[in-house]
Amino acid sequence: MPVASILPEIASRCRRIRAGLDVGFGDPAVSDRLRNFRGGVWMSIPSMREFPFEDAQFDIVVAAGTAVNRELAREANRVLRADGFLFFTVNERTRKQEGVTPAEIYRVIREGFDIISIRRPQWWYFGRMGRTLTVCARKKAWHEHKDFLREGSLPFTPFRRRTS
Repeated sequence: MPVASILPEIASRCRRIRAGLDVGFGDPAVSDRLRNFRGGVWMSIPSMREFPFEDAQFDIVVAAGTAVNRELAREANRVLRADGFLFFTVNERTRKQEGVTPAEIYRVIREGFDIISIRRPQWWYFGRMGRTLTVCARKKAWHEHKDFLREGSLPFTPFRRRTS
C-alpha cells in the first residue's frame, strides 16, 4: 500500500491529528488506515484543481504521488492550518525508472512549504518497492507567496510595509 511508507513519518511528526485530508488515492481503505493510525476526522477527495474546503481546515494532507503538482501544493497550502504538514510519496527517477528528482519536488512546493525530510527506502527494498521518495513538508506559516493564493484573497506578510 502506498501509505505504508508515510505512516512512520506521520508518527514522528504529528502527535494528534484533529482533521486530515487524503488526496488522489481513490481507495476508501486509505482513509480508514489513516483514521485508525492516528485518529481524527479524515476526508478523502480525488485529485482536483480546487479543494471544496474553507481555508485552514486540516492539520495534515496526504497525497498520492501521481497527484502532486503545483495546483495541489497551492490548494494544500490553503487548506492547511499554520504549521500543517503535507506528506506524499513519488517514484525517484533513475536510469531504469520514470519519476522525479528531489530538485523537481522542491521546485513544485518551494513557495508554500519547507521540506522537512525526503527519505528513500532501505537499500534491500530497492528490488521489491522500486525507488520511492517519501516527502514530508511543513507549511510556511510566516508568509504567504502570491502564487499560492486564490484570486481575491489578501496575503498577510509581517515584512510588508504599510502603505496607509
